[in-house]
Amino acid sequence: MKNYLILHILLLIVFMVAYQCSHAQSDYLVTTRGDTVRGELKLLFYGPEKKVQVKTEKDKTIYSILNTKSFYYQNEIHQPAKGPDGYVFMKLLKPGYLSLLAFQMDKATSYDGRFLLKADGNGIEVPNLGFKKQMSKFLSDCDAVSVKLDQDGYSKKDLEIIVDEYNKCITGKTNEVQRAIATGRDTGTKTNSWDALAENIKQQPDFDGKATALEMTTDIKSRIQRGEKVPNFVVDGLKSTLAQQPDLKEALEKALSEIGY
Repeated sequence: MKNYLILHILLLIVFMVAYQCSHAQSDYLVTTRGDTVRGELKLLFYGPEKKVQVKTEKDKTIYSILNTKSFYYQNEIHQPAKGPDGYVFMKLLKPGYLSLLAFQMDKATSYDGRFLLKADGNGIEVPNLGFKKQMSKFLSDCDAVSVKLDQDGYSKKDLEIIVDEYNKCITGKTNEVQRAIATGRDTGTKTNSWDALAENIKQQPDFDGKATALEMTTDIKSRIQRGEKVPNFVVDGLKSTLAQQPDLKEALEKALSEIGY
């Protein structure tokens, strides 16, 4: 019975050591240079400058907050942010273009403060007084959220919903800009080929229908720029007008291929 008890205690110790080792190995720190350092982390949050110690099999290294991009400790991600009392490490509660963070308030050990940080570096402590007014101003680049705050559609208890809706709004705006850029590039490519065709027509000796062909290419280019579909009769008319101009065949085919003909 005594031997069994000793064995049981030894197994418990082994399991505890194994857990601590595996837990330490899962923790890591990412430096501002992009290096990932895995090991046992110790948070050194006393004093004016916050630090993190990483203990590996080889040595112990202390990283200042200025040299730390983020760290993963006890299943939570922490990152530097400039809060009400200067740069501190905050817990990441909700990631996104607008991140929701938790921080330790003055002389506190728990993470009761809430902080909002945009990807562009702008941040604000979630206010208690004047919540709607300050939040509306901070999130003014998204009209839907800002207006709803002004109209009492949100309160402080809706903080996570506000973050989600704002991020959706910004994502939508970003997608619109990307589509506009892509459309602009696509339109530019298409109109370039029509400019080239028009220039080739101008350089040809006079032929029947030359002026009409130039008018048609200008009309087609204008339709492309407006995002309109080019009617078949316009395309057929241009092809018929240039049918007897072999020197323009290649430029015409390239221009037509740009609009799906």
